[in-house]
Amino acid sequence: MKTRANWLLIPALAIGLGACKKKEEVKAPDAPAAVAETGKGDQEAPPTVTTTPKIGPEERAAKLGFAKHLPQDTEAILSFYNGTKIANRVKGTKLWKLVQEQMGGVAGIAADEPAIGEAEVPEPGQEAAIPDDAGGKDADAAAAAPMGPAALFGSEFTIALGKSTGEQAGNLLTVSRRMSYFQMRTLARAFGTAVKSGKTASLGESLSKDYSEELFKEILKDPQSGIALLEKAKLPPVYLAFRTKESDRPAAAQQVAALVANANMLEEMVEPVTIENAGQKFEGVKILGSKISASIAEDRESMDGALDAATVDQLLAVVAKKDLVIVSGTVGDYVVLYFGGSVDDFKLAGDVSQSIVSSDALAFSDGYAAKELAALVYGQKEPLETLMNSAGGLADATNGLRDGLAGSEGLGDTRDLEALLQIVAEREAALRKLTSIDSVCSVAFFEQGLKIESCGGTDAGMVDWKSPDKLARLGDPEDVFLFVDVTKDAAFDEKARAYYEALIEAAYAMTMKVAEVPMEDPEMAKFKEMATMIDGKFRPDMVALWDAFGDDFGGSLGQESALVVDFKGGAPAIPGIPQAVLDKAKVPRISIIAPVTDRAKLSGSWNKMNTTLTGTLAKISAMIGQEIPMQKPMSSERGGNTTWFFPMPFLTDDFVPSVTVGDKWFAASTSKNQALDLITKADAGGETRTGFWLSLNFKTLEQYAKETYKLVDENSKDLTGEALPDKDGKVIKDSITLLSDLDKLTIHSRREGAVLRSSVHFKTR
Repeated sequence: MKTRANWLLIPALAIGLGACKKKEEVKAPDAPAAVAETGKGDQEAPPTVTTTPKIGPEERAAKLGFAKHLPQDTEAILSFYNGTKIANRVKGTKLWKLVQEQMGGVAGIAADEPAIGEAEVPEPGQEAAIPDDAGGKDADAAAAAPMGPAALFGSEFTIALGKSTGEQAGNLLTVSRRMSYFQMRTLARAFGTAVKSGKTASLGESLSKDYSEELFKEILKDPQSGIALLEKAKLPPVYLAFRTKESDRPAAAQQVAALVANANMLEEMVEPVTIENAGQKFEGVKILGSKISASIAEDRESMDGALDAATVDQLLAVVAKKDLVIVSGTVGDYVVLYFGGSVDDFKLAGDVSQSIVSSDALAFSDGYAAKELAALVYGQKEPLETLMNSAGGLADATNGLRDGLAGSEGLGDTRDLEALLQIVAEREAALRKLTSIDSVCSVAFFEQGLKIESCGGTDAGMVDWKSPDKLARLGDPEDVFLFVDVTKDAAFDEKARAYYEALIEAAYAMTMKVAEVPMEDPEMAKFKEMATMIDGKFRPDMVALWDAFGDDFGGSLGQESALVVDFKGGAPAIPGIPQAVLDKAKVPRISIIAPVTDRAKLSGSWNKMNTTLTGTLAKISAMIGQEIPMQKPMSSERGGNTTWFFPMPFLTDDFVPSVTVGDKWFAASTSKNQALDLITKADAGGETRTGFWLSLNFKTLEQYAKETYKLVDENSKDLTGEALPDKDGKVIKDSITLLSDLDKLTIHSRREGAVLRSSVHFKTR
């Protein structure tokens, strides 16, 4: 019971959120205006924009809180506001009440528990109104009172990352990327060694050896990820800031300082440190790299056994330079905890004019200054680009395999396979070139639930942002549960297909190369037999199917496609289900619809697939000694559209896996009726939008759940032989009731001019 309640806490948080002349400045994308109401109610039409003048640094500072203390070269900010309100909203939801019932009044979530942070703390922008404790308690008494996490996070909590964060995170990703390369190179070499010896047992021995000491040595010697990279690596500036009331600030500062003091357990490895910045004093400790290096050197004998003396000297020298500084203190309304690689990296803005709020980096948030903020996210462009470039991809693994094969013995001529692996890397690089990156800024605020507005970020190039989505109207009806509409970018599709083809071809060639090796082993013998059979009998069929599906079928449809799910399908006549249930039961209907650009090519793709599959089944029949005939599809026509399906028992027009094809549209569906209805609506045209759209209607889901429960409850004796137990009925009804807090989730990503925009609305009732 406790486990179920713990899982229920996750959506509770979501429901609660909804119910509730200088140096060159860091720049974010031009700030689009605030989203205006469209006046179209639940249709959730694409948002329009209204002109919103840029606000001044002082007003921005008042709204965004701790950001006013951060320097302009800050690389990332994550701020959460109104934690008390969010927590109290969660406690007012039906889901929270259900959790209380399931937990049976467990301490910490009892029904009569006081709301988190009872004494309300005004949001940023109302600093002058921050009250002392009710009744004017003595400040010393307040300082002595214990502070819990709820108090620290009740008003505003900010995580900020200073200059060099992107570079240092990129260093970690580089190590991970190169680790992947060396692992796969080691694997290829170990396999070659095992083949040469003719014993599979030696493969495990080679891997056990090479994956430990040898791999570690390889990484240390590597120019990209070795000691040279360790020289540059250090912890970037990390700030954790908690906004507090004046009366609570001494106790909060003491609590955070106590956390820092725990580092003193390292004894002689730490020394006290004091930093003065922004007119304030911050105290804590410095964990000395020199002491850590000396401690490691005490066990140098074991290191010398694995590494040469010169490498050990280099490692110890690098570690000796790596300090860790941890300090805490207060600035303005905030208790601050800092982690960093040096005292010099600790930098706070002396005043608003020197802070990030006086630059254009956070200008996107100006359009939402009047909103009740829940969160702010900011990421600078350059660090994001560094992360993207450092992350790498599958090419690191394939390059490792390629180089391992080239340097191994026992596998014969591997030049063709090496060339294929090189092609994989080249095509992945071509695909990654389509990605664009800009600074990202997002704000979350309470308005008819929770809204998240974002600009910038990473665009992989998958979406055609300019072409209109002509299927946008298919998601308008209120009985649609799930609707997804997107127009794919043709250039991305082409490069992605080329990349996947290279991957498949390389994987196949590698499989066949393994099957050729002269290893005497029962398992290897079975593998060889299977691989030889597939290559000889089914390889031509697989190639033909791939070409028919990818080239002909894919090339016959347009770039736009939409997914539509509703709950209006009639139930199939399944034996054993009472007729009264079948007459009233509804099942989900799922369809994918796309425009047809070449019907002749589409028809030809099926002919090729049908011919190939018929031949494949004949081969399988010969292998097993039992004929498996290719099923012949049936068809029906309406309005110039042909629906194709395979005959199966119990199917109806509203429950039949099928494809419907016309001169203009293609639909794959679980329901012939839904497919034809969608094609009719698509023909009618109407309002369009651009970009990616997703909508999820919780009211439709709630209604379907209620109707289904009622039907099952009324017919439970005929269905199961006994009435639905009251206890089970209550759990089901309570679970359905949770949906009454929710209305709709919509996500719309698009480009407004040159700026990538995204709007998320988690609408509540």
